[in-house]
Amino acid sequence: MNLNSVYPRLLTPKQQIHGINPKLIYPKTGQTLELPRFISEEMREARAMNKIAKHNDYIFYSNRIPPKATQADIIKLTDDNYTYKRAVWINPKDSKPYYLLENFKEQNGNTNIRILNKDGEFVKNASLPTKEIILTDLDVGGKPDKNILGFSLSHTDLIEIVAKRYNPFAKYKIKHISNDNDILNLKKDITPNTSCLSMSFGIYHNKPPLTKSGIETKEVMKYNIKKLAPEQLNLLEKHKELADKVRVLASSGNDGHRKVGILFLNTGFEGVGGLDKRGFVDINSSSRNSYFTQHYEPYSFHISKTQNGINVSELRGTDLEIDFGNDIPEGKVIDKFAGTSFSAPIRAAKIALNEMMKNIL
Repeated sequence: MNLNSVYPRLLTPKQQIHGINPKLIYPKTGQTLELPRFISEEMREARAMNKIAKHNDYIFYSNRIPPKATQADIIKLTDDNYTYKRAVWINPKDSKPYYLLENFKEQNGNTNIRILNKDGEFVKNASLPTKEIILTDLDVGGKPDKNILGFSLSHTDLIEIVAKRYNPFAKYKIKHISNDNDILNLKKDITPNTSCLSMSFGIYHNKPPLTKSGIETKEVMKYNIKKLAPEQLNLLEKHKELADKVRVLASSGNDGHRKVGILFLNTGFEGVGGLDKRGFVDINSSSRNSYFTQHYEPYSFHISKTQNGINVSELRGTDLEIDFGNDIPEGKVIDKFAGTSFSAPIRAAKIALNEMMKNIL
């Protein structure tokens, strides 16, 4: 054995694999090899975050008072004055939860935060860099959609609320979509500071008829691509340009396992499906294949009365201050809403917070 010929290879830095559908290219021939779905850095993170979402850990820790927190910290953890100045962050690398409390805004735009561990013990103060998230919805999403005891909320309102509750320290840009070109034009809104783009809409087709239990991804792809007009295929090709500039997280759909999101066909868009209250894939969540849907977050939400208004995120606090008077008891569920339209912005908010916390803990 010639050890001298092997030793230099041991010093070669390991190639970091990125991407939703990772591939390796053999330099000598140019041939590509498709790698397992969750081997890339982003997809390993997705799998870890799915496990955390399955157990509703963000909701659990948000509504829990850590036993060793100081009285001053408990006030910030529970007071409605701090609802959008606090967050739970669970590190996907080790599943350890932390409480993030805003101290003040710095002149450079960063947020100075106080970090507590899961028991409420002080960890450190840190400067949290700001990331931007683009939230997109259809034009109709901006119109009043839900009436809560006489107060109107739109689909877009709910999208924005749940995103900001999971990451109140990011900056948000709301964009409404009326046609296919509007999606392509989103490239103009992407900056070096943009973490990801969330799409709370989609185009959905039927899966091919099943002739046996299960169906191969390539069959689904071929079946759906054949149904698309040439101009639609050309449009999907252009969508790749958007995914090359920023991570695009799109709703997987609400029509159950028989539907597939067309926007996931060779575009690089990442699907976000919905979990039911038990932590299983919701019966209405579509695009059920890891090629199309890599992420999962809560699917259904209760709107409940709080002391100062309503809560829609199910995280502790008042999400929207509304004066309903004292006729409705605090904690009473007064309405509900559901859809992967809300799963996608939650995952986008969490991913951005992961990026913001990078190198801090």
